[in-house]
Amino acid sequence: MDVRIDSFGALLDSLPSIAKEGLLIHAQRLPASARTLLLPRQLAYYYDHPASDGEPVQQPAGFVCGVNGRNLLPAVNFCQDIRAWRARLERHGIKVVSAASFSGRSQRDHQRYAKKLGYPVVLKPVIRNTLYEEYIKDIKSEDELEFLFRKSRELKKNKASDLAASPYAMTRLSEDHVDEHGRRYLPLSVRYMLEKQLEGRQLRLIMAEGQVVAAVHKYPQDQVWQIVETLHESYRVLGEKVAGVMQGMAYLRIDLIVDDPSTEAQDGNHAVIALSEHLKCYKLYYDHPALTQQLLERVAGGAPGRSLDAPMRFAAVLAGISHGQRLESELMRTGRAMGLELTLEELDEVTGRVRFQAVGPAWAGCALTWVYANGLGIEEVPTSVDIQMDG
Repeated sequence: MDVRIDSFGALLDSLPSIAKEGLLIHAQRLPASARTLLLPRQLAYYYDHPASDGEPVQQPAGFVCGVNGRNLLPAVNFCQDIRAWRARLERHGIKVVSAASFSGRSQRDHQRYAKKLGYPVVLKPVIRNTLYEEYIKDIKSEDELEFLFRKSRELKKNKASDLAASPYAMTRLSEDHVDEHGRRYLPLSVRYMLEKQLEGRQLRLIMAEGQVVAAVHKYPQDQVWQIVETLHESYRVLGEKVAGVMQGMAYLRIDLIVDDPSTEAQDGNHAVIALSEHLKCYKLYYDHPALTQQLLERVAGGAPGRSLDAPMRFAAVLAGISHGQRLESELMRTGRAMGLELTLEELDEVTGRVRFQAVGPAWAGCALTWVYANGLGIEEVPTSVDIQMDG
């Protein structure tokens, strides 16, 4: 990091989307925690200050990839599998988008179904990866569908449908298919979902403890989400019903296609198209900062209203470092780029342990520790980052 990074927004923009939600949660929770432990694959534990001297510290709050640990793993697994949550919702009379799944062995079935549905259609993996939500929309012809169906099965680095890097929930365990040219593909047993692409507005409901706490919408041609000024009560009831069906999900995102969120939800004017444990607060960060802060405080806890520009002093221990001298140079350079004053206290190349103190704006301390813990654009990736707040 030789370039000066002078704001949290600039750092957030530099990260891949899969790491943004986790950083937002980290920036919300770290300054208010007595101790924080960051582990690989965006796993974070936040320990609160004890209520009084001598009182034991309670169990930490855990997050992975920005997802609150209060979301139970079995429920998250249902969110990962499109067929599973669709079946549960349909059984309770909740309208979902028309769709069917097909494996790699289905040479023509998916085309016949697309013709029955009518183009355009959407293609997506049946089992959604925890780090990505990959889909291909606006497929308008049989030839285009056939090409994309084959192309989407080819495995490439960081491809969404390759679940080998999944840090939690569903994981693909079957072996890849390799053709005569050495190209790797998803196994023929892996299924894809083909669904009708509906016209209308996309409505996003953010659920917390079974209640709608935010509602935003946008038209297909828009990039920016807008806050729903008037949400019909029937959509609140619908959101609560979905949350009730997906029991074990303390926090849930529901995406629908609707005609108008201000009018009553009836047959033919709405359908659920996606469920996810990822709230995607980073999608609202710039356009709706107040709403984003409200959601982060609800999901992550921490000190309400604390400015990320406020000064923060902390000590951090990085473990499992393979090249201490390289890390020292890199650490100092990165700290300067973010406006942090760093003091190196220990560098033990035998144990791979590095300890330092830092002071500077809270956003910079949060960003530095998150970047190092997750190997985002640096040479050294520690096995853990242990952070103690000073005061």
